[in-house]
Amino acid sequence: MTREEFLELEPFSIPQDEKEAFYREQVNEMTEYHRTACKAYDDICNGLNENGPYLPVSLFKDTDLKSVPDEKIIRKITSSGTTGQQVSKIYLDAETSALQQRALCAITGDFIGSRRIPMLIIDSPDVLRDRSKFTARGAGILGFSMMASKRIYALDENMNLDMESLELFQELAKEGPTFAFGFTYMIWQYLYEALREKGASIDLPGCHLIHGGGWKKLQNRSVSDETFRAGLKEVCGIDSVSDYYGMAEQTGSIFMQCNEGHLHASVFSDISILDPEDFTECEAGQWGLIALDSLIPKSYPGHKLLTEDWGRILGIDDCPCGRKGKYFEISGRIQKAEVRGCSDTFEGAVATKMKSTEGAGNGSLQVLAGCYPIKETVRPSFAENTIDFLEALSTLYMKDPLYRQYPEIYALGFWCRRAHIEKMRKNEDRQGRGLTLHIAPSNMPTMFAYSWITSLLAGNPNIVRISERTNEITEAALKGIESILSRPGFQEICEQNAFITFPRGDTLLEDISKTAKARVIWGGDETVSSICSVPKADDCIDITFPDKYSVALFKVSDFETLEDRELRHLAHLFYNDTYGADQNACSSPRTVFWLHDSETANADAIRDKWWNAVAEEAAVYDLQPWKATEKYRMLCRTYAVNEGLGSVRKWDNRLYIVPCGHYKGSLTNLEARFGLFYEKKIDNLDELMPFMEAKIQTIVSSSNQAELYEKIRAAECDGVDRVTAIGEALDFNTVWDRKDLVEMLSCTFSNEMKNSETE
Repeated sequence: MTREEFLELEPFSIPQDEKEAFYREQVNEMTEYHRTACKAYDDICNGLNENGPYLPVSLFKDTDLKSVPDEKIIRKITSSGTTGQQVSKIYLDAETSALQQRALCAITGDFIGSRRIPMLIIDSPDVLRDRSKFTARGAGILGFSMMASKRIYALDENMNLDMESLELFQELAKEGPTFAFGFTYMIWQYLYEALREKGASIDLPGCHLIHGGGWKKLQNRSVSDETFRAGLKEVCGIDSVSDYYGMAEQTGSIFMQCNEGHLHASVFSDISILDPEDFTECEAGQWGLIALDSLIPKSYPGHKLLTEDWGRILGIDDCPCGRKGKYFEISGRIQKAEVRGCSDTFEGAVATKMKSTEGAGNGSLQVLAGCYPIKETVRPSFAENTIDFLEALSTLYMKDPLYRQYPEIYALGFWCRRAHIEKMRKNEDRQGRGLTLHIAPSNMPTMFAYSWITSLLAGNPNIVRISERTNEITEAALKGIESILSRPGFQEICEQNAFITFPRGDTLLEDISKTAKARVIWGGDETVSSICSVPKADDCIDITFPDKYSVALFKVSDFETLEDRELRHLAHLFYNDTYGADQNACSSPRTVFWLHDSETANADAIRDKWWNAVAEEAAVYDLQPWKATEKYRMLCRTYAVNEGLGSVRKWDNRLYIVPCGHYKGSLTNLEARFGLFYEKKIDNLDELMPFMEAKIQTIVSSSNQAELYEKIRAAECDGVDRVTAIGEALDFNTVWDRKDLVEMLSCTFSNEMKNSETE
């Protein structure tokens, strides 16, 4: 049977075993076609060492993938996305577009009949204004319109109900079958709720409603599938409803819901469920990541896609509705528990609220610890009362079982113990510079505290802005700070410090900046640039810590004679440096340089033994499904946009190692998180130096850290702020990125301060 003959079959008429045999052959042919026609796709296949891997749908958001020349592109479809989100870009030629429409008509026709009937579009006609470039909404409307004998829009250009058009469609519904189409949340908000608000209703007997997408917005409002159906029956008299599952990246080959509530795969596409641990196929009934095959995409390599949706196969060939093939259910998008990235410093969901103050700026200010507004009084640097406070905080963090369960908080307590603080004390008499605003990163749960403590030691009153995307470690650390601040002896410190959160875009940031003497800003390049653009006082300085990239330098000979227990210990420390911060802290090494400093005959075996030890440590890592898909996206994109990389080595999905044998580009172009590393062999330190650009912050070295730092400085490299031992990458120092924070956040004693101290 040819591909054309197969696609002419009734969409749900083929048993799964017959379908799979045909699909294996056809999908392989499509893979070979796309590998020949799309270089980026071929590079991905070579890099993954797979012929026909599933591509993550998110890859289409930041990578242009085409298998036809630009002159053959007739349409670009973009996925739906909220403000600020990147959208997928799908390029269609005439053949792919025609096949999409054919598939959509065949699948839909199996549910509402092949005869064209009147269609109610629950949307505005404006969505189709530019047909050469529109979103998934427009593509859906255009596709389903092929089944319509007459098209009527339920909404006007301003997204308000068009009652005249609704009444016209109501008359058509009396004459025979009709169908309606729209996106789920829009149907609920702009039709159901709008009719309820007007106290109106329409009667659409025999109308079949087809809807898809937007469930997340309704689930957040506690609208279930049952509630949705009941609501539409109440205001429209509709009792025949089909949800469908589909996406812009595979437009046309949708999965329709039958009257048993099951989603069905047609002859145009197939579905598999993959285990996020290793992307192996799950058994029927087991939940996992949805992966899709399609015979439609020819203009782009979208025939095998890994989605970000969670689902399971319910059965094969035996649905009571009579349709053959796989049928399944989805529970929705995989949950992203927290965004662990510096660029998220100023974004967010809703933090846990300990205290609240309404009316700050444009929105609502949450005071998490301390007092707000604060007293903007400066103190002497390293004041005794400040050190007493930190000693009390250190004792709490290191001895209370509530805080000892968090290694990051215990480490913070160890760092701010009295003995360590005394070592940092400067002999010169200094005082605080003034009110200091800290914009804290969310990827390092306790970094806000290190930034604050450094400024507190310098003698400053402080306002610390905590990301709204908080986590339990940050919240626990704040609870400890609040506990010590509430003690009678530290009332003055409490009144001079506040830990707050407020919505992105709130004018409170500008209000504080007008009186601040310093702003300490941690974040991605875009975040830092955005905050620096906020007006500030003329005498306010900005101390910024934008994106950085760190590496490791391992001498092969340092590992040659290690006993197994010693190697495992170093692997554990390396795990803490990287996986402990989800490898997105700027000081966490992402590329490992292996220095072949001797005639070691078994260098490859030593490297393998090292990565095997790291993989064993990573067995305890919490590899959430969203992390697995995001890491896989970075891996695929790395091969799509970079040259000179070798094929990846994998330890399931917990550890990926990409060789950089002939890579000549900037290391900062190599994305890495959640256990994705790059490695490069070098024969001498001279080969390392060209990669040490300004963005390189830390080198984690297996030996001779001080000597290596001196060689880096002697070579006049723009980058490398510090060289540390394995396990010390995340250790904080008040000199960070070669900036002495205590020095910058303080000034020489004023006469008033001297007199005050004397008295």
